[in-house]
Amino acid sequence: MSTVEKPSLTLTRRRALAAVASAALPCTGAWAQGGFPSKTITIVVPYPPGSASDLLARMLQPRLADAFKQAVIIENKGGASTNIGTEYVSRAAPDGHTILFQAPNIATNEFAFGGLHWKREDFAPVALMVRWSNVLVAGPSAPTRDLRQLVAVSKSSDGLNYGTPGVGSLSHLAVEMLKARTGLRMEHITFTGTAPMITALVGGHIQYGVTNPASFMSQVKDGRLAPMVVLSTQRDATTPDVPTLADFGITGIESNGWLGALVPARTPASVISTINTELLKALRAPEIVAKLRDNYLEVTGSTPAEFAHFMVTENAKWGEAFKTAGIKPQ
Repeated sequence: MSTVEKPSLTLTRRRALAAVASAALPCTGAWAQGGFPSKTITIVVPYPPGSASDLLARMLQPRLADAFKQAVIIENKGGASTNIGTEYVSRAAPDGHTILFQAPNIATNEFAFGGLHWKREDFAPVALMVRWSNVLVAGPSAPTRDLRQLVAVSKSSDGLNYGTPGVGSLSHLAVEMLKARTGLRMEHITFTGTAPMITALVGGHIQYGVTNPASFMSQVKDGRLAPMVVLSTQRDATTPDVPTLADFGITGIESNGWLGALVPARTPASVISTINTELLKALRAPEIVAKLRDNYLEVTGSTPAEFAHFMVTENAKWGEAFKTAGIKPQ
């Protein structure tokens, strides 16, 4: 007759003691999330060094490395209106170790470019992090610095113009929406970036320009440029003295820039929640808030669900703006 071998008392006792010891250990964030993070975290910035996305990533980098107890590196993958870096992250493993710091291009590029190798559904929103305003700015050759007068003058004379960093940029789309709403008439002059546009504006080669406060405030302080109106209905906390469109009775136009964090789709919800928690902690540190305010960036913060809803509304809004401006995918 066969017999069943009984485990030794010593082995049973060892297993029992091991189980008790394991239960007594604290459940750390990494192990609680199934091993996340288990390796270096990469923040992909689809812009060159010095951009707002790059600035934010480098501010948060040491705090996130400390929170996650892992190295956090930044990879600048700029080019093709952020499509290079965005496509790169869309193909990354959905494990939370690759994070995209993206601007409104995630919601607008599908209207500007044909044949993209990524789509919004390739990403899972983590958090809306910061926002900034786009402002209509008058240069030294501008005939007026008042929005009402500008609309009136444009209807009775030709030759007015405004510059933006590019066709299909939020700056361009916001003015096209303003033109459709008010009857404003101005020719769009496009530049290869913000810096050359500001140079042309200060030099009197164009009359008006549209960009973010960080790009023009030094010229405002020395009197060479004058901010006219924030192209949204919400007053900018970093430039509280600049009127909004709502102050002129104009509603329905919201041209705010923003930066959000996204990860590849199918990243576990628990990992997304962990990243969101640590991002918001870092963003809301008083030192970070102050540094961002110095760069005319306002901390927002959101849950993943709030950011997902925000992206849907942004996509719909700017899709309509592209139609209004008559811009087709290239």
